[in-house]
Amino acid sequence: MRRQDKGGFLDKLFPVGIRPVCPRCGHDGFIALREDAVVNADRAIAIIACASESCHAAIGVLAASEVWDE
Repeated sequence: MRRQDKGGFLDKLFPVGIRPVCPRCGHDGFIALREDAVVNADRAIAIIACASESCHAAIGVLAASEVWDE
């Protein structure tokens, strides 16, 4: 599991807030997928997944209305 370190010198001196990372690979980017990415999802859901090209671990599931204005 490789952790991706991003940020410069000032980020190390003055950390701001919480920077969430994927618990599987350590990547700090996330994407929201619609329910059509899942074969048997029958409700409007959004799947929050890791944005790393080699990981795509599912982090959580939300109601689609919480993610997109529909």
